[in-house]
Amino acid sequence: MLTPDEGALQAVRRRHELRVLESLIAHGNRTRRELESDTKLSRTTLSAIVSDLRHRGVISERDQEVVPGGRNGRPTKILSLDPNAGAAVGIELGRRRISISVQGFDGSPVTNELRDIPSSLGLDSKVEVAAEMIGELIAVGRIKPEAIIGTGIGIASRHANPTSLSDGENHQLDPQGATLDALRAVLPGPLLWDNNIRLAAMAYGRDSDELLYVVLSAGVSSAIVTNGTLLRGGNGIAGELGHISVDFSGPRCWCGRHGCLESFINEANVLAEAAHRGQSFPSIAALAEAAAEGNGIAANIVDWAGELLARAMVGATVLLDPGRVVIAGEVSQLGEPLLAPLRRALAEQHLDLGSRVIDIGVAPFAPTAGSDGAAQMALSRWAMPPGH
Repeated sequence: MLTPDEGALQAVRRRHELRVLESLIAHGNRTRRELESDTKLSRTTLSAIVSDLRHRGVISERDQEVVPGGRNGRPTKILSLDPNAGAAVGIELGRRRISISVQGFDGSPVTNELRDIPSSLGLDSKVEVAAEMIGELIAVGRIKPEAIIGTGIGIASRHANPTSLSDGENHQLDPQGATLDALRAVLPGPLLWDNNIRLAAMAYGRDSDELLYVVLSAGVSSAIVTNGTLLRGGNGIAGELGHISVDFSGPRCWCGRHGCLESFINEANVLAEAAHRGQSFPSIAALAEAAAEGNGIAANIVDWAGELLARAMVGATVLLDPGRVVIAGEVSQLGEPLLAPLRRALAEQHLDLGSRVIDIGVAPFAPTAGSDGAAQMALSRWAMPPGH
C-alpha cells in the first residue's frame, strides 16, 4: 500500500509520463529538445522519464537520418513510440466468454485471446481465469507488462460507481462481491472497470457521435456514447434498455417489474418462443436462415421480436435523439427484418422539430468487442491526448 506521499509522487510522475506520450502520439517522432518544448519538463526530469519508457519498451530511439551536405557532428536522436509494444489491455468478463485485447497507442490491435466459460461461473472465478490467461500471454511474449500503461475491464451485469471510475492515487472501488486484485497483480499500471456493454460501445463510437448501442444476447443491454464520452447517469446505470416494459401485463422480470424487453427477446426466450409456436431451431442463426427462406413460423418470430424491440426503441430514440443506432449481439443475426418495425415507427413519428435522421444498422458479431472497447477506454484515459 502506498503512503499518501508516495501516491502523490507516483501521480506526478504519471502526469509527466503522459505529457511525453501525448507529444509522441500527436507528432509521431520527436527529439529530446522538441519534447522539452512540448512538455515543459526540465531536462533532468525528461531524461528520467524517457529512460524509463525506453527500458519498458514503450518508446524507441534511433539516429536521425543525415541530410547530404549537412553539418558533420554527433547525430541527433529521434524518439518514437514502439507500435508493437502494446499500450493498453482490455478484458471482458462476459457471461459466457472471457476475451482479452491488447492495443497499441494508435488503437491498432496487437493481440487477442478468447476463452469460453460456463455461464454459471462466478465473478471471482472469472477474475482468476482472466489472470491466468494474462499470465500465459505474458509467458509467451504476447503481452509485455512493462509496456502497458493501463488496463480496462468490462464486467457483465455490473456497473461502476460513477464517483469511482478508474485508478488514481487510490484504487477504483472493486465490483460488489468480488476483487480485481488478481489482475492488478499480473498487470502493472492503473486499472478501470465498468459494464462490459458500455465499454464495448467504445469500440463502435466516434468522437463526434451520438450513439445508442444495443446488445441483444443472453440479456438486453445498451449504452450511450455522446461526443466520444459514455453516459453513465447519476447512479451509474444509464442505458438499461432491457428493463423498459413493453407489456405491463407480461411476465415478472428479475428486476421486479413486469413485461421488460429482456424478458421477451433474450436469445433463449426467442428460441423458446419459436418452439412454443411449433418449430424448434438450434440457434438464432438457424432461425434467421429459415425466416429468409420463407419459413412462416420463423418469419413470425422475427416480426414479433422486431415489434417488441420497436416499442422500447422508439421511446429511447425520442429521449436520447441519437444520430446512430447500432444493434449487436446474437439476436441481431435476425438482420434487417428485425429492424423493419423500428424503421416504420420512426418514419410515422412527426415531432415538428425539423428533419430527423437516425442511421440504424446491425453490427457484425464480434466476440472481442467488449475487450476491444475496454482497451480503447484505457487508451482514452491514460494515453490519448484530449480530442484525439
